[in-house]
Amino acid sequence: MKAKVFEVTLHPLPSGKSPASALEEQLNHFLGQRPDLQVVSTHINTIVAPAEPNAMPSSEEAAIIIFCKLFYTE
Repeated sequence: MKAKVFEVTLHPLPSGKSPASALEEQLNHFLGQRPDLQVVSTHINTIVAPAEPNAMPSSEEAAIIIFCKLFYTE
């Protein structure tokens, strides 16, 4: 089994582009290059960096990052 991590950082996304569509583009590009890939499992985490109380960024320096892990076999 292999793993691939995809990352979407929310603050640099172009206006009107959703995190879901940005992640979908990354996944579709990766999967399109590997037609024989078999997806075993996926897992998504969201991280606020630096960590702040209540998991909501209140400073301009904070970033929200979405990680999607794709576990697969070829």
